Amino acid sequence: MKLFHNFKRLNQVILLIIAIAIGNSTFGQGSPKRLSASIALGVPVTFFSVKSKFVGLYTGAVRYSLNKSWSIEAKLTSNTFYNSTGNPSKTTLDGTISDVLSYRSQVYGFNGIAYYNFQKLFGLAGKSENRWMPYANFGAGINYYKPTVKYVNGTGWDFKKFGKPYRDWQVGLGARYYLNANLDLYGGAEYHIAETYYLDGLKEASNPSLDQYLNFYAGVSVKIGAKPWNNLIDWSKKNMEEPTDPIPNYAKWALDVTVGAPYLFSPVGGYKLTGMMGFGLRRSFTKAIGLSLNYNFGKFSGGNDNAAGIVYGSPASVLSYETSIKQITGRIHFNLRNLVKEPFGRRDWNHFGTIGIGYILATGDGSFSYDKKVEDVKLYLTPGIQNIVLGYEARRYLTNAFDLIVGMDFSYNQTKYLDQSFDKPNLNSHLYIHTGLTYKIGASKTKQHIDWTHSTYNNFKDRKKITPKLPVLEKPVVMDSVVKAPEPVVEPTPEPVVAPEPKPEPVVEPKPAPVVEPKPAPVVEPKPAPVVEPKPAPVVEPKPIIVKQPEKQTSGEVTPPLYKYNVVVACYSVNKLNIAKLNQKKLENRGYNTNIFRTSMKSQLLRLSIISTDDKQEALKIARKARKEIDPYSWIYIYNKQ
Repeated sequence: MKLFHNFKRLNQVILLIIAIAIGNSTFGQGSPKRLSASIALGVPVTFFSVKSKFVGLYTGAVRYSLNKSWSIEAKLTSNTFYNSTGNPSKTTLDGTISDVLSYRSQVYGFNGIAYYNFQKLFGLAGKSENRWMPYANFGAGINYYKPTVKYVNGTGWDFKKFGKPYRDWQVGLGARYYLNANLDLYGGAEYHIAETYYLDGLKEASNPSLDQYLNFYAGVSVKIGAKPWNNLIDWSKKNMEEPTDPIPNYAKWALDVTVGAPYLFSPVGGYKLTGMMGFGLRRSFTKAIGLSLNYNFGKFSGGNDNAAGIVYGSPASVLSYETSIKQITGRIHFNLRNLVKEPFGRRDWNHFGTIGIGYILATGDGSFSYDKKVEDVKLYLTPGIQNIVLGYEARRYLTNAFDLIVGMDFSYNQTKYLDQSFDKPNLNSHLYIHTGLTYKIGASKTKQHIDWTHSTYNNFKDRKKITPKLPVLEKPVVMDSVVKAPEPVVEPTPEPVVAPEPKPEPVVEPKPAPVVEPKPAPVVEPKPAPVVEPKPAPVVEPKPIIVKQPEKQTSGEVTPPLYKYNVVVACYSVNKLNIAKLNQKKLENRGYNTNIFRTSMKSQLLRLSIISTDDKQEALKIARKARKEIDPYSWIYIYNKQ
């Protein structure tokens, strides 16, 4: 009865936290966001009398941020501690490690945790460009466990149901890393003090200390309802100016279908090629990260043609085995293109790394050299075989709706039974090599999937013929921002009407008269009519005209827009100025006159434009060209100077 009341009280506390958080997020749209949910994978290092082997500790949590420094969390955990010692058999137990042959303890935990952020302590509270948030956490809870122990004298005990819970205390250090307004990565270490001796099935007489362990973990946190201009209150220092412009709408859901061949790591020889198939529903939160739920099913098959020996469970005794598995995992997808050279066209490959956790359900048939056969036998314990998945996938853009997938998954399986032999030192992990297709739900010619949105893409590279056209800017060519206007055409003043000038008659030189002859009469030369010269038109000195065109930016200069209509082709966070300049340089090499601007000094958003003008029609024309030649989501930002 006491157990029931403890469990009931804990559930009431968890439900209260969730109700408060959801109410705040739902009805307080204008207030800071406070609710986040997270999943994490931990790897515990145990300080038991008999240490556990490598296992995974799975965590799901809901956190409510009280203010910038404090938050509280309701957390659920699941894991299994186990080991096989290989100790020799003996008849008398003496309360030491040598008594234990093997143990397996399945554990579920319910914990309440408090977090304190060290932003002020490390001087990070006012630095909006900072992405790290160190923290300390402490808390307690109750854990339910179901231990199974085998001793070297052939005795042991096996709980069929979960027994009395034990209290669990924890304290730890960690850090969060801001990916974007919706997602954080986080990791750290927690030291757990479990108020029980029997997680390893033994209270050692010579060292009767409680079972303790140190959990190293990493995970992803989803900040529910948060926006770049209204972040989770922990990150309120990163709030941007709320945009009035339309936000690009991208497709974010995808369905992955894969087929391939699995390979089981097993000491049983004669492995036979089999098939496997998988389905995954994926949600990409940004072009860098996403989450998915995956379901895979397939078979493993193999055996020894000449099995020998009668050792029960040994690899040499297995004549044949065929094991069917059903695997359910939750995974995080990281787009690795942000860590390597960015692609220039959508025809380049996209590369993803994945990490996931889940369970496997397995049933199998087997035949053995000691004249034994099994059929459709269950090879797992409830709820299933824990496994950790590490994977790599390359994706190629085929059409607006489909991608090609090529990849492999390594699944670390915490079991020895998949090949029907369990008397061996190694686990039965497997590799899945696959190919397949991705259907990008909701994607079309006018709505790209967010996985394939990137400012460095040259959309012409996706077409059969590359015919880039530079926009025709009906503006004078900018020369140091000031252009001399062409000399004005001055109409000359009308000339006075003057009679045509008569041509002078040829002048005949008179010959000297002979002495005896009389002198001829003198010849009078006619005077030409006076020529009236037209007065030259006055020369008007042209005044320099200032062209309404953004000046060429100097290095590091980011200013508000110069004019009202600005054709924007890309947007960046203020801490991505270096990336904005790289893309600005690429556009300039293609003949564009670009500017990077902020609407105000408080704005946390950089916009890359290719024209700033007061002419609306010209801006519309350039925007249409930009959508064809640069980015289909180019748009016009209207700047109202205050």
